Amino acid sequence: MKKILLLTATAFMAVSCSDQPGYEIKGTVNDPDLEGKYVYLEEYGLGSNGVHAGNRLDSALVQNGKFTFTGVQEKPALRTIRFDDFVVAPARMPGGQNMPHTSTFILENGKLNVILDELQSHAKGTAENDAYAALQAQILNLRKQQSDLTGLLQSEDPATAQQAEDRYEGIEADITTLVKDYILKNTDKQTAGKLLYEFRYNLSEEERKEIIDKADATFVAVPGVQQVVDHLNILQKVAIGKAFTDFEMADTKGQTHALSEYVGNGKIVLVDFWASWCPPCRRDMPMLVEAYKKYKGKGFEIVGVSLDSNQAAWEKGIKDLNITWPQLSDLKGWKNEAAAMYGVNSIPHTLLIDQDGQIIDKYIHGADLDARLSALLD
Repeated sequence: MKKILLLTATAFMAVSCSDQPGYEIKGTVNDPDLEGKYVYLEEYGLGSNGVHAGNRLDSALVQNGKFTFTGVQEKPALRTIRFDDFVVAPARMPGGQNMPHTSTFILENGKLNVILDELQSHAKGTAENDAYAALQAQILNLRKQQSDLTGLLQSEDPATAQQAEDRYEGIEADITTLVKDYILKNTDKQTAGKLLYEFRYNLSEEERKEIIDKADATFVAVPGVQQVVDHLNILQKVAIGKAFTDFEMADTKGQTHALSEYVGNGKIVLVDFWASWCPPCRRDMPMLVEAYKKYKGKGFEIVGVSLDSNQAAWEKGIKDLNITWPQLSDLKGWKNEAAAMYGVNSIPHTLLIDQDGQIIDKYIHGADLDARLSALLD
């Protein structure tokens, strides 16, 4: 009898172990050229080029267009399924879209279905993955609408091209709104953290701060999110109402100047971060030239900080664009030390500083700048 009871207990333990919850990923690959190739399950991470880098966890062979991964996941985590780079070349994709035949998703215990496709790779099977896949589908549809505007954007008719550009930018705003809404509803979800990093340049400083203020530790731990937090911390040091931060940098002749030579000396000063290779900067420059002519004699100065890395290109840009105000650069491109100090991650980027050296406006351009200067100096 004791032997029977022992055998029964052992059998029960075996059944219990086999019933331990885990995950099963059933995958489909929509490309016959990938038949017989290995696909890999990896940790989600960011490489130096922003594409992908994560520890490899498992592999599976694609057979008859299918593959399977099984295991136990201790807690939900972002994971990526992809092929070797020499099998499917990595590519930079717009925010919210997977690279070809690659899917990043939340790995958690349960049954998951993954589709690897040229355009619409996704994972479904759990609540977060289903919601994330639905958002990705909406984004992809809107990106297709943008793509359909390509011909009109290149139209020789200015009115047609402008209408197409306005529509394109409107669609981009719609995508950003969708993403922002998803993030704010999911500030405890890792997919939302991933989207914040991908759309960080689309979201305003205030929007990013609103999100971070609501985010939990899981969200902030997503690769890239701490960079957003660090950038916001820098921006707080140079926010509107704060005193300017001084720096030294060389002009085109190699002579070093401090920003304080121009700022805090009784003039309204616009600090303009730009580069000769930047189309939006070049587009804005004629308006700055006019503002300088109009207000220079009334106590207005501009200090240009160039993110160029080539001296000749910088000097040519100054000449071609009729720039006559002081120009500074360390010729380090995006690693410009003043740009890092002021949290500049896109250009043109402007700061308006009052007579006492206090920052009174940021990101001000064109007609808005003219109106502000008129109110201050006329």
